[in-house]
Amino acid sequence: MKNKRYDFEATQSLALCSSYGTIRQEKDVKLSVTVGIKDHHSGWFEIYDIKTGGEVWYAEGGLEFNGMDLVGYDGCFDLPNVIVDKLKELGYNDEL
Repeated sequence: MKNKRYDFEATQSLALCSSYGTIRQEKDVKLSVTVGIKDHHSGWFEIYDIKTGGEVWYAEGGLEFNGMDLVGYDGCFDLPNVIVDKLKELGYNDEL
């Protein structure tokens, strides 16, 4: 799989946290989601809330693969479930 891009919408509850605790949380946020697969070693993701076009909720980051195994990511503390679910749907294993 090389240079594939998957755009879709999803709904997820989100929380913004810091070392001081939860700063903001919201249930059932409608999201625009993109997952990109560059090759068997790397990919990327982007999510943002549809309501504000990403002004309230936005995240992006990189994905690291070893073949079909997700072995790392960056960009946010926890990889959003909508990203993990899409990768599993595409046949990737979550080794984290």
